[in-house]
Amino acid sequence: QQQHQTIKAKHILLATGGYPEMPQGTDGSIPRHAISSDGFFELETLPRRAVVVGAGYIAVELAGVLQALGTETSLVVRKERALRNFDDMISETLDTE
Repeated sequence: QQQHQTIKAKHILLATGGYPEMPQGTDGSIPRHAISSDGFFELETLPRRAVVVGAGYIAVELAGVLQALGTETSLVVRKERALRNFDDMISETLDTE
């Protein structure tokens, strides 16, 4: 049986959090050569090349930082474009870059 609780407040914030899913690859080597966005801050050296997978603002921001620091960076998105849930002008401009 489920219990229900009513919460009342002027503002309510639901922070669900999330964890990236790291694919294994056919030979299990991907986790040895990949990091999550948390791992970005633990990098001791700047990579020469990087592929950032994701279409949200964190992926776009990390790709931009890496590119600005001199890393040859590619952004890979699963659907039609990055930042697709943001303003169309921003998303479309980013897509042309």
